Amino acid sequence: MDFNTYSELIESTFAFLGLNPLETRGAESGQWVIYNGDTEIYIDLWEQSKESAWLYFETDEPIYVFQSISPVCYLPDSNLESFYEELLHNNLNMLYTSYTINKEQNMLAVKYRRPAKGLTKEEIIEAVESVGYYSESTFKALGDRYKIEKIKQDE
Repeated sequence: MDFNTYSELIESTFAFLGLNPLETRGAESGQWVIYNGDTEIYIDLWEQSKESAWLYFETDEPIYVFQSISPVCYLPDSNLESFYEELLHNNLNMLYTSYTINKEQNMLAVKYRRPAKGLTKEEIIEAVESVGYYSESTFKALGDRYKIEKIKQDE
């Protein structure tokens, strides 16, 4: 499959979910954003450079990456070590997703990432639902204890 075929699969999955694919498109090709209440979920598709040191397999075919990611909160001002420890513990129990920290933007996010080869409608739904679920539940579980601030739409 090529980039356009994967993009069509993603957009047809959004239509299946009752979303207007045109309204989900981001600024660039291969970018979409959807909302679950006040939770933003970004969906990305890109071609991975074969020169990347992070590839764990070799192939002559183009490598496309599918990702779903949702910002959770800004990192707390205090108790950061305890916060990180709790995230690592939670990470062990999460299905399909994991936490990621963006130090530059001082934020925590939940992500799902995989090679796009073999991607199905069911996996796209699972990626979107699991990322949204863990983003919401993480904020609810840690919000009061660490006095974290939820990232608002369009920030």
